[in-house]
Amino acid sequence: MGSNQIQAPKGTRDLYPADAAKRRFVTEAWRRVSVRHGFDEIDGPTFEHLALYTVKSGEGIVSELFSFRREGGEQDYALRPEFTPTLARMFAARAGALPRPTKWFMTGPFFRAERPQRGRLREFLQWNVDVLGDPSPQADAEVIACCVALLRDLGFTPEHLRVKVNHRDALAKWL
Repeated sequence: MGSNQIQAPKGTRDLYPADAAKRRFVTEAWRRVSVRHGFDEIDGPTFEHLALYTVKSGEGIVSELFSFRREGGEQDYALRPEFTPTLARMFAARAGALPRPTKWFMTGPFFRAERPQRGRLREFLQWNVDVLGDPSPQADAEVIACCVALLRDLGFTPEHLRVKVNHRDALAKWL
């Protein structure tokens, strides 16, 4: 490698056409299966106020995030490491006008500042499927059914894998 060549940042990857096509195959399956199961697509900013994460997880989370302050700015921001805080913020902003249950999904890039490890990149895609406003086991079953449908859409069969579900509270009650 020449000394003038700049590589992608550590923990990220370049997607050339064949890899981009594979990723598109998966992300289109995420979208198709979500819509088929009655979920509506949402999205939020790739960065949020840092306080959205520290309120939930404490100041210790800051070392795991890519955070920044705009030059001359007064607010601290962080690239989103997960979608739950954004989801909660969005739901709370319109909770009174939303149907119950609210079924949302999103796909998008997420970021973590931790040291890259095998199979864990600093920039990654994630699929989120959420049912809000329905605490019943049926809501959990809907999410699981959507995930199983995704696996089928991607060509997996019971010969390739099995889905197992664990529920600590149910197990404790059973025991």
